[in-house]
Amino acid sequence: MLSESVEDYLTTILRLETAGEAATTSTLADHLAVARPSVTGMLKRLDTDGWVVHERYRGARLTAEGRLRAREVLRRHRLVETFLVDVLGMPPDRVHREAHRLEHALSDEVSDRLDAWLGRPAHDPHGQRIPGPALRRRSR
Repeated sequence: MLSESVEDYLTTILRLETAGEAATTSTLADHLAVARPSVTGMLKRLDTDGWVVHERYRGARLTAEGRLRAREVLRRHRLVETFLVDVLGMPPDRVHREAHRLEHALSDEVSDRLDAWLGRPAHDPHGQRIPGPALRRRSR
């Protein structure tokens, strides 16, 4: 299982890539509210571990495995948001923070079971598509 910090970096890079934005050190520092030197160090680590390709001054992009892991974390987040709204009755505007906490605690097995229990929803309460289960090739 990856650390919360690594998962946050991967999902932030995925969101930036999806929006057509570059995942530069400055952009990541702003989105994650961390210092630029911390981002630089983490990007080097993520590159070494094979989750991203980091090019100095150009930013980072996810590798195929990094994209799979980021999509899985995003899937867990959106499934938890759906659970909190549909089952626990929380207002949609109050579930993001709780889902962020819980997304890091769920195993792949629990997220798969939650997905099935919820009836395999296609979208979260905010209308965002919930990714399907990723092919799990690597467990770190």
